[in-house]
Amino acid sequence: MPRYSQNFLINEKIADFMANTIEIKEGDVILEIGPGRGILTERLLKRGKVIAVEIDQELCEALRVKFGKDIEEKKLNLICGDALKLSLPEFTKVAANIPYHISSPLIFKIMEHEFEDGVIMVQREFAERLVAEPGSKKYGRLSVMMYYHGNAEIIKIVKRGNFRPMPKVDSAIVKIKKEDRFCYRREILERVVREIFSQRRKKIKNILGEVPHGEKRAEELTPEEICEVAKHVDGLRD
Repeated sequence: MPRYSQNFLINEKIADFMANTIEIKEGDVILEIGPGRGILTERLLKRGKVIAVEIDQELCEALRVKFGKDIEEKKLNLICGDALKLSLPEFTKVAANIPYHISSPLIFKIMEHEFEDGVIMVQREFAERLVAEPGSKKYGRLSVMMYYHGNAEIIKIVKRGNFRPMPKVDSAIVKIKKEDRFCYRREILERVVREIFSQRRKKIKNILGEVPHGEKRAEELTPEEICEVAKHVDGLRD
């Protein structure tokens, strides 16, 4: 059995799709998280310089052999370690097949960096939560925080049979574009978002007191309205 919850992409057409979706120009550096056996890495290297971060040491050794020439020519910077714990080098594009159990922390670690855009493959249900709109049952903390960091759009559903071992669920390829939309102090926004969505069945006024949009519940608020609430709450605490 593979370590670290790996499910390896085996469909080359999906790898082609991911690589071709990224708009790569001269001078771009692509960050790839979880190259696995290198099916996507191979395609990315045809288009630009790649930084690949792989946690599995056995896979890392195999990648060193497979891409030895690219490493020697400095087209590939292979980093063996945990992407959640490492200080990531500078990059301009992203491509990643993200393990389900670390999707949220890893995406938001990536989004803290300055880059342009890229594609990530995640569990379908997670992707649907990531792009959910206000009023949707899947709209929540994840959707709001993604909005503040940038744009996310599902561009392809990938059936579970495209992986080995086959996971229990389908995946989705999400196109992301970095855009700082934080309309107020980040720590205040994060605290308010966490608080209201942890009690999503309650009206906002029953969680935070007399605030703008107090008659609504968390899932009914747009990210901009949540910003108004956060500003008001912060003003009361000053």
